[in-house]
Amino acid sequence: NGQVLSDADLAVLGLPAQDYRRNTAKVRAEYGHVPDAEFRAGRLRIIGALLAAPSLYRTERGRRLWEDSARSNMAAELRSLSD
Repeated sequence: NGQVLSDADLAVLGLPAQDYRRNTAKVRAEYGHVPDAEFRAGRLRIIGALLAAPSLYRTERGRRLWEDSARSNMAAELRSLSD
């Protein structure tokens, strides 16, 4: 059950690219009180750590459904944060 819950929590990372970008804009708005430089540094650390893991998802189904698109979305976000 814990593995399924973890995958469900991270499913947002595997959304279609446009939806992922829309979601990241909502996350930024939620943390609007955090200065841009600090927010960017935090996102870079979090995304970097997630991408360093051998797999984002705990179940085979999660990996099959979302792994590739999640990694693509986060790699694109990393590039945009690094510019």
